[in-house]
Amino acid sequence: MPLLASFRQMVAPFLGPVSRGLSPIGTVRRKLHYFHHGMEGIARELRDSPNQHVRILREFGASVGDDVSIHGPIYIVNGQGSFRNLTIGNRCHLGTGVMIDLADRVTIKDEATLAMQVSIVTHINVGPGPLKERRPRKQGPVVIERGAYLGIGATVLHGVTIGEQATIGAHALIDKDVPAHATMAAPRARLVSSASEGEGDER
Repeated sequence: MPLLASFRQMVAPFLGPVSRGLSPIGTVRRKLHYFHHGMEGIARELRDSPNQHVRILREFGASVGDDVSIHGPIYIVNGQGSFRNLTIGNRCHLGTGVMIDLADRVTIKDEATLAMQVSIVTHINVGPGPLKERRPRKQGPVVIERGAYLGIGATVLHGVTIGEQATIGAHALIDKDVPAHATMAAPRARLVSSASEGEGDER
């Protein structure tokens, strides 16, 4: 494995220009894929691509700034014909497994970080069943302000704004606006029993 890493490091400077030279071929292939499979086909490309996420998002309507790092796979749903509802600012980071729902606009401003498996959800729809009468479809844009941090597995629901430099803890569910510089944390696990004490209070 160390030998492979050394070899990759040695040839990387030569592969970069080759990859850039082939990029128009990839663009044409994706256009054909779009005509054949629609946005679901392009969403699949995003999931499968090792390093072309920014290029693919831009090609299909998203606004993506400079020096953005995306560690795929990234899951985009409800593209509605394009990724035009998505704006990502400069120097943002999206970790592995981020899911973004584009039923409404999603704006991720400069230097924001979405850690692994963060979910951005812009709508709720209970489907055609009996709940539809009591819980009609709702949607709203989500804004992640400059420099905010969303920890692993955090979920942001429709209509929410995460304030500038706010911190969202791991696995937190955010359904209301978060002020700038605030910290939101999900409940932590607590010890209810141990091997020496036997059964504890499980309330």
